[in-house]
Amino acid sequence: MALELTTLSQKGQVVIPSEVRRKMGLKEGTKFLVIGLEDVIVLRRLQLSEEKLRLKKLLAEARFSAKTHGLSEKEIERLVRLVRKSSE
Repeated sequence: MALELTTLSQKGQVVIPSEVRRKMGLKEGTKFLVIGLEDVIVLRRLQLSEEKLRLKKLLAEARFSAKTHGLSEKEIERLVRLVRKSSE
């Protein structure tokens, strides 16, 4: 566990020290749940659900495969329409 000091700004902002961000893989735009308990504040990183992660991986694989096979976006749209039409 990393222990670092930080300061609350006039706007209520707290900087997460770079070493902690690096170790946790935190990037700009990371979302947090903020929990206040008496004199303790807990920041819990919100992560994508397993299903969303699986879908993102499948989409990335499909895009890579399409690019590898030289398929344009228009060609993919045409193929999707063709498949949808044949399954009706």
